[in-house]
Amino acid sequence: MSIGRLWLPSFAAALLTNITGAAVFAQMVIPDPNLILHDAKHKEPKSGIEMSGNNIVIRSGVGTPTTINVLSFSRDGKLLAAGKDFGRVVLWDVTQRAFLCALDTGQGIVRVVAISPDDQLIATAGTDGDPNIKLWHLPDGKLRKSFYVGHPAVQKLAFGPEASSLLVAENNGVTYVLDTTSGNHKLELPGERGPVLSTDATTLMTMSDTSVIFRSMGDWQQQKVLPKPAKLAIPLSLDMRLDTYIYGDYAEEYSFVAVRASTGEILPNSRPVNLPKSNPSTGYFASLSPNSGLVFGHTGGRLWAWDLKTGKTCISKVLYSESGDINPDGSLLAGAIDNSIIARDKTEPGVGLWQTNSIREACGLQ
Repeated sequence: MSIGRLWLPSFAAALLTNITGAAVFAQMVIPDPNLILHDAKHKEPKSGIEMSGNNIVIRSGVGTPTTINVLSFSRDGKLLAAGKDFGRVVLWDVTQRAFLCALDTGQGIVRVVAISPDDQLIATAGTDGDPNIKLWHLPDGKLRKSFYVGHPAVQKLAFGPEASSLLVAENNGVTYVLDTTSGNHKLELPGERGPVLSTDATTLMTMSDTSVIFRSMGDWQQQKVLPKPAKLAIPLSLDMRLDTYIYGDYAEEYSFVAVRASTGEILPNSRPVNLPKSNPSTGYFASLSPNSGLVFGHTGGRLWAWDLKTGKTCISKVLYSESGDINPDGSLLAGAIDNSIIARDKTEPGVGLWQTNSIREACGLQ
């Protein structure tokens, strides 16, 4: 979400560091990205945030054109999609480190994107515009289909094993699997929220009011049920090979907690106290890296890494964004980089790419 809507009040402390130079967070040791991807040159709409003398003017209902609300890698890690304000979706070929195409979705603030397993389709949804789910062909960016959503905004999109199955979570608590061929619902998941796919795309995890539910992605059949670890737990990441899932605890100032997926046991070195907190209205990212066992996240305008073995963390400089993602094998981390109108050092907005091994080494993580 852009700083002009809900990001500014929740991020006041971090912005203050940029003005005064006082460190809010002790660890600021994550190096600069190995590479920055940029949008193609285009005519941008006028930003909804302006300076008038010493005052910040925020125009209601208007976004900021450089804001990236969501990042999502493809299943094979070759493509990276960014959902932006003013309905723009940008795709890069990560293997070539090159701009691929851009979509004008007409969906206002694009909050969710998902690339099909065969890299042939991308699903998008947003707010303050067309609320429906749209399916586009790649790489030509032609609209294939539109699926009616109605008033509720879509919070999550994720393709199943094939492009014909699209997992949808709406913000009214409705979760279902959409058949992208017929438009029918293949599966309804009443009372289940926060769907998360495991890093190897074999398992679906959701949470109800009392339980954590695991399902096979192959046939959507329930595998097991565990007690919910906290009343206001929100699932964020699952890795079956590491036998671990991560959730955010809204009751504990949006802290992050690591849990053993097989038993529901809270792991040692869980609940790191010095990670930037998140405002759920702005969106955030946290995910396990399967090749290292580290957790990477992007909250409070900063990118961070968390070593589950030692509890050690490290944190980046202010990036003025909440969006990030990690590729399926955990080797590459993407984090959105934006500017603030009160930032001392201006930088060109884009998407930073970090080799996770370089972060691990620079931060002294195991």
